[in-house]
Amino acid sequence: MGGSREERMQEVLRELRMDNPGVEGAVLISSDAMPLVGDTAEAAEEVLSAMASAVLSTCERAADELARGPVQQVYLWGVAGDIAMVRVREDLLLACLVQRRARGGDTLQEVVRCARRLAGIV
Repeated sequence: MGGSREERMQEVLRELRMDNPGVEGAVLISSDAMPLVGDTAEAAEEVLSAMASAVLSTCERAADELARGPVQQVYLWGVAGDIAMVRVREDLLLACLVQRRARGGDTLQEVVRCARRLAGIV
């Protein structure tokens, strides 16, 4: 996989969505809630970035208060669809919109694999 770092990251996100029909969109988010690179079919990257960062921040506060250690993953099950969030690095988060019909566990494994691939690029 050649090209710039951003192009390689974009390709990894595109492959995640194309190889997993349940993934509607994915975005790599910086620690300041800004989308760095994304592959979203229907949702705005800025909205997903802001909301995922807010959810993660709340989860981190809860984990800290309850002495659970650093948060690595959050999977939010919704009536109309899910959101999978996985740490790429301490300062980067991968957030994915997932269709309700997708198999949550299988999709989460693929999102984790994608996060590992992204970590090798950034």
